[in-house]
Amino acid sequence: MKRPLLLMAAFVLGVGCRKLPETGRRQLNVVPNGYMNDLGVQSYRQVRRESNIITTGRDAEILEAVKDRIATAADNPDYKWRATLFRDNQTVNAWCMPGGKIGFYTGILPILENEAGMAFVMGHEVAHATLRHGAERMSQQLVTVGGLGALSLYLSNREAADPQMTTIVLSVLGLGAQVGVLLPYSRLHESEADRVGLMYMAKAGYPPQESIKVWNRMQKNSGGDNPLEFLSTHPSYQTRRQELNQRMGRANRLYENNRNRTNGRNVQQTIWR
Repeated sequence: MKRPLLLMAAFVLGVGCRKLPETGRRQLNVVPNGYMNDLGVQSYRQVRRESNIITTGRDAEILEAVKDRIATAADNPDYKWRATLFRDNQTVNAWCMPGGKIGFYTGILPILENEAGMAFVMGHEVAHATLRHGAERMSQQLVTVGGLGALSLYLSNREAADPQMTTIVLSVLGLGAQVGVLLPYSRLHESEADRVGLMYMAKAGYPPQESIKVWNRMQKNSGGDNPLEFLSTHPSYQTRRQELNQRMGRANRLYENNRNRTNGRNVQQTIWR
């Protein structure tokens, strides 16, 4: 039994590396899109059931408008995009689960300050999803603990999978029901999400310079160079600003070609305090 599993693992690792077109980096990814998207949907539904949701009003409308523009810029037809605003002023957080399910908490709105700030953070979170960072992290964990065999057996018999096998797989992955929310990202993933998210916001018609201002406000809110809760294990604010500035020329050119997408509105006008 051990030898076939080793051979299978070697095969999966051999075919599980792909080159990210957005960054050129080769990525280890052995988890099927459909599986990750299913987990994303399940987690999204659970978070919505357990949360206070804002469905009407200016803030919800702005979130929906930004979602539509960033989703168009991301151009991923396999994703079914949806965004939810959660009423929680204590949580400074935003995320995008596999499959395109987006969540923003009201606690982050004062730091975003305006629609353009929201567009950058959403672009960043959407980039995590489109670059399949979650599946990559899961693949790394599977390889680390030798869980490729368990995943293969589970996926090959999903309809008939018993609860014990499901528990084993989720335990191996260390994710549980909150896969889209709790899955940690590495500094490499964060830098990639910043870069790609910057291009998404510019392509969506939002001024990319606002990205620098967002990190300035993040740093001020945190009282120094220590990342906020949803930025743990992330690069420093200084590193983020430097990397964004290095790509600002290309982002500005994209913005100039697409600024009419926001219908001439002042998307940097202060909205939240």
